[in-house]
Amino acid sequence: MTATILFFILLVIYSSFSVVLAFVIITQKRKNLTYLFLFFFLQVFYVLSPTTSLFQTYIVYLRLVVGPIKVIITPLIFFYIKGLTQKDNKITLKDSLHFIPVGVVFITTLIIYFGYPDWKILNINDFYKVYVPGNFQFNVLIILTRLIVFFQGIFYALMIYKLFKRNDFIMKQTVSDISKKNMIWIRSTAILVGIRGLTTGAELFGAYSNHAVFMVYYIFVIFFSFYIFFQAIVQPDISFIGATIQEMKDSNANDDSKETNADLTVLQLFKEKRLFLDPELTLQEASDELSVPKYRLTQLIKAGGYHNFYAFVNEHRIDFGKELLINLPNNLSMDSVVTDSGFQSRSTFYRVFKETTGLTPKEYKELNSNR
Repeated sequence: MTATILFFILLVIYSSFSVVLAFVIITQKRKNLTYLFLFFFLQVFYVLSPTTSLFQTYIVYLRLVVGPIKVIITPLIFFYIKGLTQKDNKITLKDSLHFIPVGVVFITTLIIYFGYPDWKILNINDFYKVYVPGNFQFNVLIILTRLIVFFQGIFYALMIYKLFKRNDFIMKQTVSDISKKNMIWIRSTAILVGIRGLTTGAELFGAYSNHAVFMVYYIFVIFFSFYIFFQAIVQPDISFIGATIQEMKDSNANDDSKETNADLTVLQLFKEKRLFLDPELTLQEASDELSVPKYRLTQLIKAGGYHNFYAFVNEHRIDFGKELLINLPNNLSMDSVVTDSGFQSRSTFYRVFKETTGLTPKEYKELNSNR
């Protein structure tokens, strides 16, 4: 009964998430959420079959979809994160390979279900046993499904982490402040996907036949689902990353490393115009202000010894902030220095200042005020 009630709670949660996401997709035209909508929508059907036992109702055919849904869930999360940086979310022929495992499980399910009519799931607890005595066909199906989901967890955790590294790299090439477009949540999702795969693998050893372990697992499932849902709602648009990747490919194909006299003055002009004081400065805006192509500005920044646009702008902000700190009266707060030097938040200013100088702003001011 406890397990069934937990399934009922999940049913309500996933149904609510699906409705909210459907509303956001329609009203805000955020097509990238379609994969996430499918993720929650399918989980409604996943928990519907065991939930029906709470009302003494059994929909036998719902059990046909339990295995395939478990296998398709993780790829949907991957496609959602991948689609965040794409204007067009169409699945390519290469992408369709990700759905081979779900096809294998679905076909196996059909063969066992209709080819061996004597196999049965006697009660909800059979879902979490290592094997069901006297039910060879069902044992084959559940072991196959759990193995696939286990390896999917490892595979997609690595794939999502690669997306995090790529997106984080591109972000720092194009924006001067990443606090509002932080990619850390994608890295966290990669970790959670890996844990989900490992916890599913625990079913192979009958871990969830213990009610306490079962409850811990489903608390994690609820947390995992809410985390993905929350990030989908609050995260800003980062679709520009896809266009930036293509621009970088095009610029590499037409790379011209020769410097001109005009090029040599670009970085100096950037400093003279104090473009770095704009807290939301982007590579595109700097390119327009300096009348130099983005790819060329990126080359000059790297030739100047900076890792990326983000580091280039923030180093200028810190240099400017140093001057403000030295001249700041002792009775005034440092908050004015944060905003006046182009940073959007105090935490970002302190972190970048420490990384750049090895000192906190307060330590730097005290050290230089004594001179």
